[in-house]
Amino acid sequence: MSETQTNPIVSFGDRRRTTPDENAIGDLSPWEILRGIWARKEIILCAFAGFMAIAVFWLATVTPTYTVEARVMLSPRAGEISTFDAESGPSLPDSETLQSEIQVLTSRALVARLIADLGLAANPEFNPALRSPGFLGRIAVAFGMRERNPQTDIEEITDVVLSRLEVYQKSGSRVIAILFTSVDPRMAAIIPNRLAELYIAQQIEQRSGVNNEATKWLAEQIAELRVKVQESEAAVEAFRTKSGLFLTNGSTLPQQQLTELNSQLSTAEADRAAAQAKLGNARDLLASGNAVNSAAEVLQSPLIQNLRQQEVALRAQIAQMSETLLPSHPRVQEAEANLADLQTQIEKEVHKVIEALENEARVATARVNSLRASLNRLQRRMGQLNQDEVKLRALQRDADTNRALLESFLLRYQQANARAEADAQAANARIVSRAQQPADPTFPRMGSAITFATLAGILFAFCVAFLIEVFARGFRTGDQIERATGMPFLGLVPELEPKTRRNPHPADEVLHDPSGLYAEAIRSLQGHVLLARVGERHARVVLVTSAQPGEGKTATAASLARVFAMGGYRTVIVDADMHNPTVHEALDMRRLPGLADLLVGRAAFQHVIRRDTASHAHVIQAGTPISNTTAALASSQMQWVLTALQQTYDYIIIDSPAALATADAQVLAKLADVTVLAVKWSETNRKTVLRALKMLSAASSRRVGILLTQVNLRRYRRYGSDAIEEYPAQAPAARSRRARAV
Repeated sequence: MSETQTNPIVSFGDRRRTTPDENAIGDLSPWEILRGIWARKEIILCAFAGFMAIAVFWLATVTPTYTVEARVMLSPRAGEISTFDAESGPSLPDSETLQSEIQVLTSRALVARLIADLGLAANPEFNPALRSPGFLGRIAVAFGMRERNPQTDIEEITDVVLSRLEVYQKSGSRVIAILFTSVDPRMAAIIPNRLAELYIAQQIEQRSGVNNEATKWLAEQIAELRVKVQESEAAVEAFRTKSGLFLTNGSTLPQQQLTELNSQLSTAEADRAAAQAKLGNARDLLASGNAVNSAAEVLQSPLIQNLRQQEVALRAQIAQMSETLLPSHPRVQEAEANLADLQTQIEKEVHKVIEALENEARVATARVNSLRASLNRLQRRMGQLNQDEVKLRALQRDADTNRALLESFLLRYQQANARAEADAQAANARIVSRAQQPADPTFPRMGSAITFATLAGILFAFCVAFLIEVFARGFRTGDQIERATGMPFLGLVPELEPKTRRNPHPADEVLHDPSGLYAEAIRSLQGHVLLARVGERHARVVLVTSAQPGEGKTATAASLARVFAMGGYRTVIVDADMHNPTVHEALDMRRLPGLADLLVGRAAFQHVIRRDTASHAHVIQAGTPISNTTAALASSQMQWVLTALQQTYDYIIIDSPAALATADAQVLAKLADVTVLAVKWSETNRKTVLRALKMLSAASSRRVGILLTQVNLRRYRRYGSDAIEEYPAQAPAARSRRARAV
């Protein structure tokens, strides 16, 4: 027994995968998903048929609707008063303008006008108050929860019309499409056409109002400007009279006087400078001792020139007389006396010239001083006059501005009156395509609807199958088990349907139909057990358990024990499920004392071991219930029982409680050589199986194999190609002839 407990080297079943794939539960291969979807082709057909039935019923009961389109094109506005003087033409509407006009077309005010114009409030299609109440509505009226004849709500009618109206811009154009949907083809065409007409009429009304307001405003402004022009011009003339700023030759009188004084002052200053220069020159000659006779003013004097000529003639006479007469001669002395008188007279004349120059300089200086004083007085006056002139120019500018504005407004007023009549009928939109009454409904279109329903039904059916397959909670193939758990797959046990089952208990199938699929599946499990080894010896103690009750572990254990016994092996089956013992029912036996009595010492082996009446297998039932089954199974007495049984029997099959129900399965897994975990096909949750495997692996290093039970072979063949097949039965005579031939 110690060898069974301590040797960790175990060989059991298919060892291709030794470690589980932690992501395998939610990570199915695409091929498995496709096969799983195909395996559910009945669900696909039913889902498709149901979808198509709903689609056909909907097409048969839905009310057809008609959608019609009218088109309006936006064109540049003409005749606007603000653009009369523009050199270029009006600009084309941009995308923002188009979107703004779309908002106008879908405005509640315009739609309300449409409702009133066409009388849509009296149409039950658009007025919910006029519709006949349904079943629930009649009940609400009967119990007073709803009015019998509710009032018409224009807002509610507007909402209904807007919900069926669609307005959008045609791509790459300035055309606006107006679509309307109605159950009446005539109304579907009338409403978009009338909405477009009302939209254009509203634009014309707005433009007429704008023109009227513009001309009225211009007339008021012109009247006000006339008064302002008169007042401003009168103010200019009054201030001009008051300040004396009269214009002469483009300038005021003080300005002309100032100009003349500046000119005279410049001339007087030049004359004074010339006189002072002459006087200075003469004074400089006198001061230097030079003869002043050389001065220009002296030379230019006629009297001095005459005296100079007399002096020259007298000197010539004296010189002539000196040649013949002595200086003392009376004639010579007389001539010299005359020369002296003449020189004295010349000097007097020269001094007169200098006095004249001095007088001229004084006069020039006095004139300059006088002119400068007059200029200063005029400049002081011009300071005030300049301020008055600034005020006068401001008043003049106001008058000019008012007059220019008046002339501009008069021109615009004349133009506005001239074009008002033409502009009154101008709009920035026109209808380019009117809606026509349709002959066929636009929804639903039978051909397209059937095609779409068919495609949608196929997609829906496959989606349903895909979701069922992806979220299926159980294992369906051995590959899934090995990939998810890392444990060997021991095979599958087919489901025995109640209609075809010939025996009340599955274990009876191996006796009455040894060539059947069920018996073949149990023999396949037997082959895995026969090949299982613990170290250098064969595995002999086999534990059969499950994650939860109802997965067929007891039927599998009983069937396996009978197959071993029928094969000539000394086999005993031990019912260790003391909570819910069912081995005696599976073997069609009465409940008698068994393992519990043996463990507590109430009975011996010869009292608890019984023979299966249908095979050569021996049976130890669960026995009388005890309080602590886990402690009893973990006791040394249980180890002694197994050691004693191994000395007598070739194989010991133990039926254990469900692993997740009690701790008994963990205790027994430590005592057994190998463990067979029965998993109900396509039912037991994968996480539940993994949790059970984790508990069993923690209890012992023995390898656990997984067996799929209650497998629907018809459905299983859709998932994999490794399903067991039933060999055809041969007659005894044919078998004997073949044996002799061999």
